[in-house]
Amino acid sequence: MRLKLKIEPIPASTWGISLANKLTPNEWKDIRQKVYRDAGYVCEICGTTDRTLHCHEKWAFRKTSRNKGIQKLVKLLCVCELCHDCIHFGRSTQTRSRTYVERLMGHLRKVNRMSQQELLTYLEELRNINYNRADIEWIVKVGNRILY
Repeated sequence: MRLKLKIEPIPASTWGISLANKLTPNEWKDIRQKVYRDAGYVCEICGTTDRTLHCHEKWAFRKTSRNKGIQKLVKLLCVCELCHDCIHFGRSTQTRSRTYVERLMGHLRKVNRMSQQELLTYLEELRNINYNRADIEWIVKVGNRILY
């Protein structure tokens, strides 16, 4: 199944290592504003224009050995708050209310045109991905720079 809106599990060991947390507030604001402008102030996933926009850092993961890997920034996306909270579903389940998480599940189903069973199967697949990433020592890269 090809999904428009994907949950992107980030290993706990690299939580908080991002451009948003490493740049000055003004530098991050300038980058975010450019991403929003380039997207026409529209969520690049669901197409909405009536929710708060966020700049999402999309990462790719590549294992380099049994217990090491590289987490590399591949793209910045303009997404609405609801899509962003779906992308970071694991964090959302820890920080948001049950009612809100149910809303996120509904949004995932709607955007991806999936059944409840397909969603549950997808969530189980993601648990396995997250589990497999947990014991890897990730190096976080943006371009040729390593973020700490």
